[in-house]
Amino acid sequence: MRYEVKIGLLAIVAIAVAFWGYKFIQGSNILSSSSYYYAIYDDVGGLTVGTPVMISGVTVGSVNKILLDQVKRKVKVTFDIQEEVNIPKNTDAYIATISLLGEKAVTLEYEKPCFGDGDCAPEGSELSGYTKGIIASFTGGGGKDDTSPVDGIKDQLGATLDSLEYKLFSPDSDNPIARSSNDLAATMENLKASTARLQRIMDQNAGEINTTFDNLATLTNTLAAKQESIAGLIDNAEAFTGDLSKLELNETIAEVNQAIASLKNTLNQADKAMGGINSVMNKVNSGQGTLGKLLTDDKIYDRLNSATLAADTLFSDFQDKPYRYIPFKSRKRVLKHDRKDAVLEKEQNPDENN
Repeated sequence: MRYEVKIGLLAIVAIAVAFWGYKFIQGSNILSSSSYYYAIYDDVGGLTVGTPVMISGVTVGSVNKILLDQVKRKVKVTFDIQEEVNIPKNTDAYIATISLLGEKAVTLEYEKPCFGDGDCAPEGSELSGYTKGIIASFTGGGGKDDTSPVDGIKDQLGATLDSLEYKLFSPDSDNPIARSSNDLAATMENLKASTARLQRIMDQNAGEINTTFDNLATLTNTLAAKQESIAGLIDNAEAFTGDLSKLELNETIAEVNQAIASLKNTLNQADKAMGGINSVMNKVNSGQGTLGKLLTDDKIYDRLNSATLAADTLFSDFQDKPYRYIPFKSRKRVLKHDRKDAVLEKEQNPDENN
């Protein structure tokens, strides 16, 4: 291939690449298919070719052309939209500011999406064009409804104030400041009620209070008149205190200490006596000695009980039949008296014999 042909082909490729790069910088890709739409504006606010076209913050195209109609003072803006993106018929194209540096973008907004069943805007259709100021772009408002962005700020500020009021002053809020303010309000109400009650009491007892103050004034005057007498009483009290200080308190304290020591000695002796009693009781409980054996040995108790019964029987028999125990009585006389007693007993108890 000749050198000139190579140079020509290289120049064509360079021009094509430069043209593609220029278009790409402007926001359009000549290698991909796209659809175009346009909108009419009164003022585009410095919009330039290549400005991105967005839906919900996603770039779907770019501004392809901007034409000014000097007669009607209108601006026609043409958009290149990616072919796979469906644009509904009632789409609004807003020129908005998307950054604090003044960067512009065209945002497409619509109520319902379309799916290519006749409800989408055909290619080359006109979209409704509106412009949003910088405040409206960040706060909402503006556009076709002509709402002021200040209204949006007012609404947001009102909602913020309502939320702040609920957080800080509502009785239902769990915020510590709200609880403190509610407690303070309740305290103020209680203080107000207490003040009103105190005022009523003061009004009802105004006469008694005045009388009390009069009596207090009289008492003060009396004290002032008796000042010399009161001073004398104070001097006498000081003299009496001095006399008390001269008493021999040390001797009295010594006597008290001796009495306490004697009491301690008596208590010690009582403790020793109680110790001896406890020792005796321990021996008794362990069965030592006569009393201990008597309390712990059942045989001794039974013997003592039998002896007691025998003695009781002997005393009873002695009372009933003393002739048995009279000295120098013969055995025959004793038996004779026993027979007489048996006969008398039968006569006294005839039912038992039958």
